[in-house]
Amino acid sequence: MTDREDSRLARLRGVESFETVASSLFAPLRVSDPCPQGFEAVVDHTVIGPVVIARIQAAAATVTRDSRSITSTDVEWMHFNLHHHGPLTASQDGRTSTIKAGELYACDNTRPYRLIGADPTDMTVLCIPRASLGRHADSVSQRTALPLPASGGIGKLLDHALSTVNDGLPHHSAARTHLADALTALLLAAFADTTPERVSVASNLIDRIRAYTLAHLDDTHLSAQHVARRHHISIRRLHALFKDSDLTFAAWIRHERLLRIRRDLLDPSSAHIPAAVIAAQWGIHDPKHLGRALKREFGTTVSELRRR
Repeated sequence: MTDREDSRLARLRGVESFETVASSLFAPLRVSDPCPQGFEAVVDHTVIGPVVIARIQAAAATVTRDSRSITSTDVEWMHFNLHHHGPLTASQDGRTSTIKAGELYACDNTRPYRLIGADPTDMTVLCIPRASLGRHADSVSQRTALPLPASGGIGKLLDHALSTVNDGLPHHSAARTHLADALTALLLAAFADTTPERVSVASNLIDRIRAYTLAHLDDTHLSAQHVARRHHISIRRLHALFKDSDLTFAAWIRHERLLRIRRDLLDPSSAHIPAAVIAAQWGIHDPKHLGRALKREFGTTVSELRRR
């Protein structure tokens, strides 16, 4: 990322200045360094819709978010960290991992965590509100501080996207929002149904199915039959792949569509667009049931969302 109109570049000296900038971006945290007088860091960040992306190059330091740092007024972020260089140890929820270059890991800022960089490190941090992840936030949260290779498949695509996201970044708010959706979808696909003990052909197939489905939520013909045919598997096989997920395949599609409808209803720039039109843009063409569906899914109605 570069120093341009839609990003902010900060060259910092001393742990206090880094702690201030990092806390303003991610939520209050503490930074300690074995050699405070010589500490330097470069933080380049950009905001894309609800998403914040930061490239951090810093000297050796320990970053801690403990129970004293967490307050009820903090933004609830899920941090996805793509590690580029330098030894790093990540700890959260009783798990501790050594993160290598080219690996991706998650931190949930609603709970304490610690990152220890013994030497200078370089990483890209993608911050997504937990609300934007919907029900997936809990499943991703169960894999905090566990490394996920980003050297192939969707991980490689995500690595490239994060490394080049500021090149020709669109200025129009709608385009930026869709870009944020795309990055979120890539992350969900990278983390979908994977555990450190089981990364199989089946999980890779689920990754591809989730990524394809999220990219075609606006398609009225999107269905289990369509997706199964597109991936050369039977419908029975498709449902079997999702049997261990929190939601069935059809319920997951409905939830993802409602999540985006809710986001657009909350967006002031969409206030002039009828709710039925917004719903149709995401593949839901029955406005009669829209209010009940939103109430059931999020506990709020169309009019309540619009008033916010």
